[in-house]
Amino acid sequence: MFSGKQSLSDRLVIMGEPIAQGFAVGRILHFQDILTRESTKRDLNAGQVEGELSRLKKAIDKAHIDLGDLKSKVTYEIDAKHAAIFSAHQLILKDIELFNDIENGLRQKLLNVEQIVQEVFGCWERKVRCADTEDFHERANDVIDVGKRLLKALAGDVKEFNMTDLLTDGVIFAKILLPSDTASLNIKNIKAIVTIEGTQNSHSAILARALDIPFVSKIDGDISAFPHGTRVIVDGKIGTIIINPWETEIETYTRLIQRRLTERRKVVRRACDVLLEINAKRIKVAANVSSCNDIKMAKIYGADAIGLYRTGPLYMDSPNLPTEAYLFDHLTRSLELVRDQDINLRLLDMGGDKRLPFLGAVECVNPALGLNGIRLLLKYPHLLEVQLRVFLRLSATFKVKISVPMVTLPKDMIDVRRYLLKEKEKLIREKIPFNEGIQMGAMIETPSALMLFDELLELSDFFNIGTNDMVQYVMAAGREDIDVVDYYKAGNPIILKALKEVIRKSEERGKEISICGELAGNLDFTKALLDIGLRNFSVQPAFIPYVKNKIFGFLKDSKVHG
Repeated sequence: MFSGKQSLSDRLVIMGEPIAQGFAVGRILHFQDILTRESTKRDLNAGQVEGELSRLKKAIDKAHIDLGDLKSKVTYEIDAKHAAIFSAHQLILKDIELFNDIENGLRQKLLNVEQIVQEVFGCWERKVRCADTEDFHERANDVIDVGKRLLKALAGDVKEFNMTDLLTDGVIFAKILLPSDTASLNIKNIKAIVTIEGTQNSHSAILARALDIPFVSKIDGDISAFPHGTRVIVDGKIGTIIINPWETEIETYTRLIQRRLTERRKVVRRACDVLLEINAKRIKVAANVSSCNDIKMAKIYGADAIGLYRTGPLYMDSPNLPTEAYLFDHLTRSLELVRDQDINLRLLDMGGDKRLPFLGAVECVNPALGLNGIRLLLKYPHLLEVQLRVFLRLSATFKVKISVPMVTLPKDMIDVRRYLLKEKEKLIREKIPFNEGIQMGAMIETPSALMLFDELLELSDFFNIGTNDMVQYVMAAGREDIDVVDYYKAGNPIILKALKEVIRKSEERGKEISICGELAGNLDFTKALLDIGLRNFSVQPAFIPYVKNKIFGFLKDSKVHG
């Protein structure tokens, strides 16, 4: 325990619990959430209650949309597993019992809705926290997080603390960091996290580890005593915080940081140098990417190709429909980094719970079974036409091919090919160059695509298997629903038999087939995927060296069937 009575310039060593490993040298940045302040209390008369209820409903809808956007952001930047918590937050927000508690509080106490929201969420948090288990403590944190988001929506034009306006070497100090706080971090500026409250299995801990940010928690004392900008060292390996470190310590930890980076590069280099083959058939490990930064990481980690370029963020980050010029220029700059590699561009895979604000799409009752992927594009053909035109223009310079998401029926591929032919004819008339032989493939993500695979073989030049959605549909278990996670996990081995059959058929026809879902990066299934004939993996960039090393180990031990 430290009291904060020490001189602010004194060196001080504080012990905590290591949550996410790594080392950092930086300066303290106190996390100051504007919504933790006391809100103004206003008395109401009975006639004003309906107006406050109307404000509440609008704020709930706004917060629900914000959570959907955050979920999509984390899905694209990390993965769906880490984004699942925000689905749980949406469920809390839409809980009818919660709304009833707030409405009853408004009518009984006749206070402004902000006051009642604070009281009701505080009551819910205390109820959940009374169950003395770590799981329920984390659920209590989820309640706090949702309450803060609802208060933010009610505040309207109040400026929130912006996690992107930070020191370039900021070390966050906070009482607690909630999932939405962590997901909003600008990892280019954040060097580490230090909190008073936190656990190994907290959602923020999981996100921090996914983002590779050192994290130390369970600090006993008043961390607000140290001024913003104070030099600090964080040792996420043993849980040590050093305030006002000596210059020799800064030098030591700077070397440790560099050594950790060097060791990681060795793993990467080893993976890049090895040639993976079975019976003279090359095994490729490509990268799933969605930004220029992802492509840079793919190059660093030794990707054999760009196995899936998600174009969704180009649309999600824009308040207006992106133009052809914008898409072409942005993708050209990104693809320059991999000019010599094969690049698989996926058509926009949005719809359902992945909202495009400029379409004004209404929320689906069952997003997973709604207007997703190619279904959305065929309903809004201008979206499809612009993307196909851009991809064709890019094919004049880069080795690109086109993936069609959420193919359900052969008709989906027939319709897209018809649009592709029209765009080719337009470019010919305009004398704009493109690769006449550009390939187009179906993404196999639905049970119907598996059942109709023989017909899709005639309509596709290659295939990508999206195991995330496929498992979800086969198991009737939402991939982001924490209540059915055991069913979802059970789907991975179940679909292997079906995957073996489509891989065999593709190979017989000489058509490349790859897996680009999370299963491809799951090291527990690497050997099983090799045994059923998979030779093309596509994973998050950081997973590439580990997948390659795993494959190399199997080949070395001669345990993989040819």
